[in-house]
Amino acid sequence: MAKNISTNDIFFYEELSINAWPALQTIIYDGWILRMAEAYANRANSISPIYPSKISLEEKIKHCEELYSAHNIPPAFKLCSYPEHKELEELLEKKGYSKINPTSLQTCKIADLYIRKRDEAPGKDSFNVVISSGFTAAWQDAAAKLTGTDEKHIPVFKKILANIKQEKIIAHVEITNPQGECEIIGCGCGIIERNNAGIYDIAVREDYRRKGLGRQIVECILLEAKKRGVENTYLQVMLNNEAALNLYKSMGYTEIYKYWYRKKV
Repeated sequence: MAKNISTNDIFFYEELSINAWPALQTIIYDGWILRMAEAYANRANSISPIYPSKISLEEKIKHCEELYSAHNIPPAFKLCSYPEHKELEELLEKKGYSKINPTSLQTCKIADLYIRKRDEAPGKDSFNVVISSGFTAAWQDAAAKLTGTDEKHIPVFKKILANIKQEKIIAHVEITNPQGECEIIGCGCGIIERNNAGIYDIAVREDYRRKGLGRQIVECILLEAKKRGVENTYLQVMLNNEAALNLYKSMGYTEIYKYWYRKKV
């Protein structure tokens, strides 16, 4: 965990990320936030033990296991790199919960980010990034495809998007294919809350990767956020995604804490 990061800071970014990607159902249980979305994605189907609680950990884990089992959802506990989770971490490990998907939460002031001018990327293509404020049907379909969403989960994916109530910055890049039809080859979105723009769902079609398109989408979202008066930005990147880690480091993002899931796999 980064120096000078407090528990309250972690709570703040956990709240932002929960609000930015809402589950279909949320239950507050003695300081824990229980989220369910028909088993689509850990972040919308996990238990976030954010706030202080009074019930014993054994009792709380048992309650969560029974509740999630009743909804055919494997329980996943989202843990962060701060001391308050140490006892829960050890108990879950004893119960057979594996540590999966370690992720870095990174932040930066938008004014401090290195946002390239197009002529600063020799050899890279420059694309026309379209910005809007709402999810179109075409964007939703393209995002589901580009992010590799299983077909059976696409209806839930779209319900989650519909449940996002914060101010949004929606970005996409499209080309005209040989048949004369428009195709979206890259997308992303920014979710704004409390002077922060969270970066989500940055995805690029495989044959257009390594051309600077992902970075350009992020940059355009942040420039639009700056125009709207937003001063700060955050994002979440998995630790096994070396390309994304290098990209965000080159832009000026720095890690403030890590999180991961404990799940029986």
